[in-house]
Amino acid sequence: MKKAAVVGAGISGLYACLLLEKHGYTVDLYEKSNSIGGRMKSEKKSGFVLDRGFHVLQTGYPLASKVLDYQAMSCRAFEPGALIIRPDHKSPKIWRFSDPFRRPVKGILGAFSLFTSPLNLLRVGLLRIKLSRLKDTDIFQKESQTTLDYLQSKGFSQSFIDRFFTPLFGGIFLETELRTDSRMFDFVFKNMSRGDMVLPEDGISACPQQIFDRLTSTSLMLNSNISAIGERKLSNGEEEFEYDAIIKAFPNNNSKLTRGVWTLHFAATKSPLNGRYIMLNSNLKSKNKLISHLAVPSDIQPSYAPLNQALITVTVVAEDANKHGLSSKQAIEDSVKEELHQWFPNEVNDWRTLDVQFIESALPEFSGEDFDNLSKSTVTNCCGDNTYHGSVEGALLSVHRVIDNIVKNSR
Repeated sequence: MKKAAVVGAGISGLYACLLLEKHGYTVDLYEKSNSIGGRMKSEKKSGFVLDRGFHVLQTGYPLASKVLDYQAMSCRAFEPGALIIRPDHKSPKIWRFSDPFRRPVKGILGAFSLFTSPLNLLRVGLLRIKLSRLKDTDIFQKESQTTLDYLQSKGFSQSFIDRFFTPLFGGIFLETELRTDSRMFDFVFKNMSRGDMVLPEDGISACPQQIFDRLTSTSLMLNSNISAIGERKLSNGEEEFEYDAIIKAFPNNNSKLTRGVWTLHFAATKSPLNGRYIMLNSNLKSKNKLISHLAVPSDIQPSYAPLNQALITVTVVAEDANKHGLSSKQAIEDSVKEELHQWFPNEVNDWRTLDVQFIESALPEFSGEDFDNLSKSTVTNCCGDNTYHGSVEGALLSVHRVIDNIVKNSR
């Protein structure tokens, strides 16, 4: 029987093991940390489920929906749309922006909320319809431009871009200049439109765990200090191991994983939100604020918090923290709490901080040239979202590319 090694037990490494097994390989899976999952990890703290960073799954991703069984993970969905807040110490203003295709009544009512002009909402609908007719592969064949230039070219007003697209996609892309290539925007926007944002009952770590549980001929070695010797040989410093194939499912020293994020988790006696939405900060750009968005995972999955408590999760893009000169956990926590007093003036004092997380390398920084070469790049034995594009779907697609190449060359 053919034998392969996979180095790195994140979601791409685990999926590589699954595909290798289907092609008749036994697999040795090496992981340098003490657990599987990579960046998709959760921990229990004081009865709360704390994901490492704010994670949601997109059921619209085609490959991910084949690989992951959302029902088996007891996933529950956010409402399609968002709440948008204009923070103010005395009287914060909140608008609800519902998806008119899936929530037509709420969507129509939202059009008259004076959050933005009906023309901007019409343009959102037209963009959704246009992208729904494109294949994902066709999206990445389009010409390169920044997301900001792209949205402006579509006629969206700058105020709507600043108040809606920037806090939402800035939080997704982990950069609030909207310099991300517009092809990535189209890809994410299309898949958000055709699916739901969901959370697993046991936290985001349920995703890699589900794939791991399907493995039947893979041996996992945690806390492994392994290094490559040539193309088909590994060493742990004492022994050498030879394989028919070796896959590197971890970022190397030249990795494009450079975008960081701060995630803050708070405990409260009740949710501050009315509905299962993400809340976007409309003042992020115009007022040079810190918080991109806020969510209450326990509103979606009650298992995320103990009975009669709520888990509140705040996202701050690392680049924005740097602009404010904030680099320590205490400084971030103090500044976020100060901002939150303009969101929920009568509630924040009762919130208790559970964790302040800094994920330094959370997403890849890709240029337009990277996307230009997406279908042309030479296939190596490396996989992960840093080799394809920054999403769960990108991580899984990168694995297919590597495995297909291994199988082709082994014939």
